[in-house]
Amino acid sequence: MNPQILSIVLSVIMLIAVLGLLRSYVLPEKYAVIWLLAAIAGVVLSVFPGILAAVAGFFGVAQPINLLFVAGFFIVLLLLMQLSLELARTRDELRKVVQSMAIDMEEKTSND
Repeated sequence: MNPQILSIVLSVIMLIAVLGLLRSYVLPEKYAVIWLLAAIAGVVLSVFPGILAAVAGFFGVAQPINLLFVAGFFIVLLLLMQLSLELARTRDELRKVVQSMAIDMEEKTSND
């Protein structure tokens, strides 16, 4: 099978999977934008591989695939940072709720 056809098929499958997860409310909207952009970029770069070669030439990268790997690695790092911030924010909210519940329970037991 031609590698370009394989990449087109896999990119379209990824796009369909992201749309399916979004429609079934499994994938939150704030993450769906990132995944939709990645899937659309995959389809575009699969259909028009010359775009990646032109961008790689613009940046002086010898092999276009190297640019793709570096860009993918950078995007994964950004996603990891976003998820870490979300986890920290959720941890702080949970701590506040637990403290509030503890105060409410203490007041309830002191009134009895």
